[in-house]
Amino acid sequence: LKSGNRLLRDGQKDKAIKQLEYAAAQGVVAAQWKLARIYAEGDGVEQSDIKAFEYFSRIADEHADESPSVPQARYVANAFVSLGHYYREGIADSDVKADLGRARHMYAYAASYFGDADAQYHLGRLLLDGSGANNDPRQAARWLNAAANKGQYQAQAVLGRMLFKGENNIPRQPARGLMWLAVAHSNAG
Repeated sequence: LKSGNRLLRDGQKDKAIKQLEYAAAQGVVAAQWKLARIYAEGDGVEQSDIKAFEYFSRIADEHADESPSVPQARYVANAFVSLGHYYREGIADSDVKADLGRARHMYAYAASYFGDADAQYHLGRLLLDGSGANNDPRQAARWLNAAANKGQYQAQAVLGRMLFKGENNIPRQPARGLMWLAVAHSNAG
């Protein structure tokens, strides 16, 4: 992993990827996560959401029960969030179809078990923007509030707007809403 990261910093992408693949094959979560990000972004490799999805799935499958207090927990939580994104949108020309129920499950797991602020934000957005069982503005506000309290600026902005305007049957609280909007603005920049 260290060698792969050093090679990445030095611009030797091909060698770095080989080192990361070796570490990933040995079960190093950070290497698996780094490869998933590399493929998702097409950073020195041909962009491949399927390969990224496979690495994120491997992390989620093998490490879902990791203690939230271990150092690699942030990689596991992020893998669940990334899988949530893939399930929310689907992956073109693949077996990964849009499935809001699975997306919600991925976000909810990372939000509740790992307490991940990004997962809490995305779960809140899904519950706010969804339809049917995926529409629950009150629960959305709770998740957005949890994420906002952890400094997630997008959650702060959405929660601030909801409270300031009294949107989605959430009682209007203009002062609190304005406070969250100001905090979000400060944290975003």
